[in-house]
Amino acid sequence: MDNHEKLQKPKTLIDGHNDAIDIDALSAEIFKIIKVHGFVHIKQPLSQNAYEALVHRLGSIELRTDIVVDAKLKQLQQMSRNYKRNRPVVYQAASLAFHTDTPTCDVLGWYCVEQDEVDGASLLLDTRDIGDYFTLAELSVLSGVNVSRMIRNPSSNEEEVVYYPLISKNNATYRVFYVPWNLSNPCNREQTALLEKFSEYVVHKQKTQLITIRLAPKECLFIHNHRMLHSRGKLPENSRRHLIRYYISSSCFIS
Repeated sequence: MDNHEKLQKPKTLIDGHNDAIDIDALSAEIFKIIKVHGFVHIKQPLSQNAYEALVHRLGSIELRTDIVVDAKLKQLQQMSRNYKRNRPVVYQAASLAFHTDTPTCDVLGWYCVEQDEVDGASLLLDTRDIGDYFTLAELSVLSGVNVSRMIRNPSSNEEEVVYYPLISKNNATYRVFYVPWNLSNPCNREQTALLEKFSEYVVHKQKTQLITIRLAPKECLFIHNHRMLHSRGKLPENSRRHLIRYYISSSCFIS
């Protein structure tokens, strides 16, 4: 273990083995860590009921999804789409590129029911330093790049497209909404050049600052959705990996 790992572990890892779980104390610790470091890995074993109680302490629930590899569910999800049917789905075995989930949620939470036998690790990149990599003028140009998001109209059950900026200013920090397969076409050469620079930024961070977390059963992971990009590698078609994902909205994570 190198010095970087020794420094990071106490800040982003909660590793307890108490029989009695204090959900309020645990949620307070999560708030504290994630606002500073962008993510927290909880190795303290939790039951599904305890995890769900914890999630509800963190904010309002937008969506719950069981993340599994399932060819039939993948096909059904693709068939239900009106736009870009072949865009990635949560049930696929293929790898997922680094991206942000829905921009309306502040925190993503994953609970491991069962892990893949070989891998299944969650991969993270921290964009907290984006203001150091790009100038203010460049960030302003990137804020004019739109990223599409598909939402389902509850009345018609049809997908509709809405747009959010790739970069948006949030007090002293920046929010990132990066979905490479949903990027709108650049409007001019300046946007084209800066989108290439943004891709290079993601690749550079992947090579130099990749965070890898392979959850064990009963462990969970929370990330700041406006700050951390996430992905995973390819899984076998018969992988038994099963994570429960929650989208969480919380005013505590606005800043």
